[in-house]
Amino acid sequence: MSDLKPHEDLMSSGLLTDYQECIGNAMFVSHQWLAFNHPDPNSEQLKVLQAALGNIRSRKSQIHIPVLTELYFGRLPTPTAEDFAGPSVFIWYDYFSCPQGMDGDAKISRQQAIDSIVSYISRCKYFVVLCPALMHVDQQRVLGQHSWAERGWCRTERLARELAARRDGAAIVIESGVHQYLMIDARKYLDAPGAGHFTLESDRPRVARALLQMVWKKLLCLLEQGDWHNYRFLLNTQSTCCFKGLDVMPLEGLIPGFSLHRDPFSDPAACVVEWFLHENGFRKVSERDRAGWTPLCYAAISGNAYLVESLLKCRASCNERITKKKTELAIKKNMPVLSLATHFHCNEIVKILLSAKVNVNATDHHNSIALHWACHSNNVESVRILCAAGSDRRIKMMPGIDCFTTAVGSGAEDVVEELLTHLPKFNLQYRLHHALIFYSVSTSIITTLLRADADVNERLRIETPTWRLMYGALSIQHRVSPSMLTSLAYHHHLSTPLMLSVLNGCFGASRLLLQARADVTLRNSRGKTAADLAKQVQAPESIIALIEHWHCPAVSSEHTLQDEDFVSI
Repeated sequence: MSDLKPHEDLMSSGLLTDYQECIGNAMFVSHQWLAFNHPDPNSEQLKVLQAALGNIRSRKSQIHIPVLTELYFGRLPTPTAEDFAGPSVFIWYDYFSCPQGMDGDAKISRQQAIDSIVSYISRCKYFVVLCPALMHVDQQRVLGQHSWAERGWCRTERLARELAARRDGAAIVIESGVHQYLMIDARKYLDAPGAGHFTLESDRPRVARALLQMVWKKLLCLLEQGDWHNYRFLLNTQSTCCFKGLDVMPLEGLIPGFSLHRDPFSDPAACVVEWFLHENGFRKVSERDRAGWTPLCYAAISGNAYLVESLLKCRASCNERITKKKTELAIKKNMPVLSLATHFHCNEIVKILLSAKVNVNATDHHNSIALHWACHSNNVESVRILCAAGSDRRIKMMPGIDCFTTAVGSGAEDVVEELLTHLPKFNLQYRLHHALIFYSVSTSIITTLLRADADVNERLRIETPTWRLMYGALSIQHRVSPSMLTSLAYHHHLSTPLMLSVLNGCFGASRLLLQARADVTLRNSRGKTAADLAKQVQAPESIIALIEHWHCPAVSSEHTLQDEDFVSI
């Protein structure tokens, strides 16, 4: 297929299949439309999808593990060429699979198909985010994974995948014909669909109904499986992560047999706590489940400030913490409830905990404090609250990362701007490098740092022993078992931000750095220029051509960096 054809044309040509799971695996393709009235006017996305699947099947490319994912989770298994071999992989793509006509019957059928998207996703083994950097025809702006993640419908599809009962398959990001990688970003759980952008506001009630059904089924499934921790976690993140921005009340009443023992008029706080304990399968306020969470830990992420206040009145400790890590969301062992509330943007709860004299600088297993988590989750209000409460900005989480580095490495552009505006003494050294190593999805953070006069030609030299040891080990590993992470470690020494943007596949940032007068003639310690690295990682031809033919500005003596100019990080 060379041109994108609508559902009706494919149906009349006999090219569509009434899919049943018994006939093979399916792939759900989530994407943004490149025009208001057509998903892909010039078939650009289609060509990328075809090239990517063809390259995976022929082993010309493979599905990589992102740098941050490998740092956190190690070498995870990825789909291989064999998983996509043969004719038994079916594709769900909205323009193919939903009626596109404008007559009455087509509109009704299209609406029924849209309302069933959650069901389609649950039946697909693979969830593919198709997000090459392409220009929107009408808006004249470049779309990519960052813009995809801002869309309400895309967030709904992503949440549907996470809440699906199946645990096989994978979520895959396709950025070009040769650049595909696993999508495992713990922070995306905070991206509530209702807080995303909808072209049609009338879609919000439709999304709300779909999410309500989806969460209800998932909660019942978890109860049937006896998975109390994940049941409690989902139950208490409905308002903060699922229904935020939608006119939906959190589900409750799933556990029968509640009997009230306190007088709601004389002791309303105790009654609220009784109901909460029953709904969450707890017997007492001080109980801790097998996952290491107490009732207050779950309440802290619920957004219900009165509930937290009531638990504190019933002698829950404001300095409570979880005792085990939650790996899939990168939540650390010994994380205090203040950090939990901060991370999940429960700012009224943060205020209540502070008024209860919580330790504002309490640390978790990695020495992170609540301020680090506020920076990580781009929670500007919490940053302000915590700083006013005396949070110590000098505290560094392991291995030696301060709050500003945390914000930069998390792509938290709002927090970065807040810190630069009100606390302008932060050192900008290596901040572009941090952003490109740890959060290469967003170009907005690069723009923010460039506006703050970060050095576009700064060259990286790591002196911190922990980082040097880790990068040294990864450089050795690169020779026998290469990956995106080992490649970055192998080439990091004396690399410029432009080089790192190429190595990490952040080609939108490459364009920004070139526009900011990045010097394309500089070489890293391996003798490689940005153009050399672009060819090595098979960057898009447009990027290679842009780097090779870029007019390099003369570098004045004040911008010439020698080894002695570097300081340790």
